[in-house]
Amino acid sequence: MGDIKIHIIYLLVLLTFFSACSIKEEVPGEPVTIGETKVRFELFTKAGTYGLPVSRAGENESVVDQQPWVLVFLGTGGTASFVEAVQAELYNGKTYVYLEEQAGNCQLLILANSPSRFYMNGVGYAYTADNFVNTLRGRDLDYACRNLLTEALIDPQYTVPYIGQKLPMSDLVNLSKIDASVTIPNIQLKRIVGKIVVENTDADFVLEGITVVTNVAKNSKLHNLTDALEQNIGADNLVEYRKDDSYALNIVDAEEIVTGGQTTKNNPLYVYETHSLSNDTYLVIRGHYKGESFFYKMALVNNDQHVLDILRNTEYIFTITSVRGRGFISMADAKASLASNTNLDYSILVQEESSYEIVSNNEYYLGVTNSHFEIYASAASGTAYVAFSLITDCKSESIGERTITATSGLRIVSPVDGMIPVSTTLPSQVKIEMLAGFTSGEIELRLGNLRKTVTVKRREQVTSSGTIISSFIDDGYYISAYVEDYVNHSWLKLGPEEGEVRNDPDYIYVDNGKIKLYVEKNTSGNREGVVYVSVGKGITQRIKVYITQGIPSS
Repeated sequence: MGDIKIHIIYLLVLLTFFSACSIKEEVPGEPVTIGETKVRFELFTKAGTYGLPVSRAGENESVVDQQPWVLVFLGTGGTASFVEAVQAELYNGKTYVYLEEQAGNCQLLILANSPSRFYMNGVGYAYTADNFVNTLRGRDLDYACRNLLTEALIDPQYTVPYIGQKLPMSDLVNLSKIDASVTIPNIQLKRIVGKIVVENTDADFVLEGITVVTNVAKNSKLHNLTDALEQNIGADNLVEYRKDDSYALNIVDAEEIVTGGQTTKNNPLYVYETHSLSNDTYLVIRGHYKGESFFYKMALVNNDQHVLDILRNTEYIFTITSVRGRGFISMADAKASLASNTNLDYSILVQEESSYEIVSNNEYYLGVTNSHFEIYASAASGTAYVAFSLITDCKSESIGERTITATSGLRIVSPVDGMIPVSTTLPSQVKIEMLAGFTSGEIELRLGNLRKTVTVKRREQVTSSGTIISSFIDDGYYISAYVEDYVNHSWLKLGPEEGEVRNDPDYIYVDNGKIKLYVEKNTSGNREGVVYVSVGKGITQRIKVYITQGIPSS
């Protein structure tokens, strides 16, 4: 039986700044009214990466075109009615969009890196304002998001889609109205595909590549309004990726890693979001085990047989640490085997420390590991806590501000000068001390014209009797969570909203937005632990939860 660590990197990259244009170019944020009814906004588009650095074949993963489409819907929620579709214009190297004034609440559906056609009811349409009007007239946002689709892949699919191309992206922005008084807030574009990478570090096994990906969705919604995945979509709506019909070659090949082992990182595998369990989605990899060539069937499943869905804008890294047996000589036998066969045993880890929430401009980016720090501890203890880590590729100290400041009740301990380090791409820890009476506050990072805010909230230290925590941020819709260094912090356990803690208490992935953190009874000394939580549905965010627990009373 083998051990596989799956690193799931939730791509919380702030991809696009939406800011209103101003008559005075040096003063952003002031919209310009064009004529009597249209308002001009300047769009600043820049994408972060799936992971740092970008692979060669995935060099277009972070590119955002300068003329995205903006679909305007009047109202709130899924019943908001379609109003207009406008493509942004490029002028003197800047991107502008001209929108009709609207007195009420609006939602802007942003479609970036659009392919040549969108599809509705099986019919392809060129991206034009008239085609959007003709297909969406009298329709609402829910209808648009359910029915605006990509072109369907062909089954079997002999090439990986989007290699060497820009990846389609989308997001939804809420506005109170559209007029010259409104500033469009920062938005987060999401790629419509997930990305799969397989790596191997076992000296007795040589990974040759991924030979097959079976039962993945044939096409995708341009934007998923609810984040829900369709189940049992049927064979006609699923495809298999393979290089050739005899399986003589791999759909993606692995390459040697300098430090030892193999990886498919430089040959990314993009797939549309798929409900893996109901559609029986799996991979077949090829490799040499102790000198013999075998196929191994892999499913996105953990030790407790809970299946992970393939989600858009998410990277899945399977790391094979050991292979303990022979695979299958033929592809037919591999496909016929159990989804999690006895020679590949899965363990799951959400590796969120290796990805960042990114804000960026056309010159550099600024990223933080989490934008909310929830801490259960006493104030005025003199203890310094790592609230988050930051990273940037800025190389200049003369860009203007590069400060880290905190609101009342918080003190920045590190960096000691309160300055964002530049000229290094290594992560830097930001440590804080909470002063007497502190309950909540903010840490603001300023790097040139980039701004990033990390919120901090303090709750009382957990008592020795333990507790159950189900809220990690106000109105949070949780996707997943994991316990850092669970081997030494097994007193922290994760579970679903209903039912008992499962066999994988260090990691949980849910589809109803609800997670419970169990802090067990303490019978010894003071203890501390960290849990990371991912938030989705409408807002994509990462939370660091720092737990301190007191000793039993004598």
